[in-house]
Amino acid sequence: MFSCRIIALLASLVVVAACSKDKSGSQQLSELSKKLGVPLDSNGSAGSAKTGDPCSLLDSSEVEAAIGPLANSPYHGSSRPNADAPDCRYDTKDHRRMIVNVDWSGGPAAMGVIRMGRGVTDQISKKGEMKTGTTVLASGDTLVGEWDEIAEGAMQCCDLHALRGDQHVELDWTGTRLSTEGAAKLLDSAVKRLDSPLKIDGAAGVPAALQLYSQEAKDSTLNMCALLTQADVETALGKKLSAPPQPGTGMSGVRECDYHVVTQPGFPVEEYDLTLMSWRDGAEAFAEDQYVVAMASHALHRQITGDTTATPTDTLDHPPGPWDEAGFMASPGYEAIKGRWLVRVSAMGHREAALGLLARAVTAIGAR
Repeated sequence: MFSCRIIALLASLVVVAACSKDKSGSQQLSELSKKLGVPLDSNGSAGSAKTGDPCSLLDSSEVEAAIGPLANSPYHGSSRPNADAPDCRYDTKDHRRMIVNVDWSGGPAAMGVIRMGRGVTDQISKKGEMKTGTTVLASGDTLVGEWDEIAEGAMQCCDLHALRGDQHVELDWTGTRLSTEGAAKLLDSAVKRLDSPLKIDGAAGVPAALQLYSQEAKDSTLNMCALLTQADVETALGKKLSAPPQPGTGMSGVRECDYHVVTQPGFPVEEYDLTLMSWRDGAEAFAEDQYVVAMASHALHRQITGDTTATPTDTLDHPPGPWDEAGFMASPGYEAIKGRWLVRVSAMGHREAALGLLARAVTAIGAR
């Protein structure tokens, strides 16, 4: 997770596809790692030969106390269960997830990448000073633990990195309702167990996790145009469609449906694009999107006023509806999460119509 998520961030800044699996992407990642001084093993991951189980640093009971009841045992993998993955993932029953990743050696190089990323992005997203032993965040939180250094990930919503000696531990709680202080307490527990890990085998939880993953993956081909009838769509929008719903032509494929609305002559065409953006980890994707929206607003506000106060990243002011949370997209439109799903409506039209369509879609997905 460290090499893909952190190096990908820096790579994007220099227009390098660090996480690409093709030959050119691997070559570019190798070149970038040399420039940054981060060693890569034969699998393209940061670190060296010394390994351990990332699931052995936290007890499930303390994780449940922090993020809620778990749906299953912790297992290896970040997005898809994988016995060989260097990550440990914790899934809650309400479809949130937390991930722990460890560099069992080579930690100083890993933190060097974090510092470099922060040096570039903090001018846009000021998230507090990095200090040895303590980090004071823009929110006023003070984090103390048995680490040598701690830092937030560059341009990350909910991600902390701790260095102790030669080891680096990352805790990513994006999409959960955990506070930064709560996450730091979990991270401190993990750091304390580096020398005496628990007897937990994250590979043992992979078969059950794969079974659930396979069931959820059926939604990866969900036909959004078949989700709602044309009559339902017209009722939600309050207007007639000028043509039958059309499947999307982009990467989302049938998970996108496009609707064009009849307008008066001389008026611009109203178009609504309904997309199932995530069939799993919708809360994570939503949190990341809302963070970007907040940072864009903050950057604009800072540019105009000079005020460096951080913009809140919560969505407590989201409109009411049949969803868990909802908010603006970075482009015109709205998005909402319901359980594990993230649904978007890109709208060159009216707010009420877009939210009405979003509400219908979210209700229909949850009722299947």
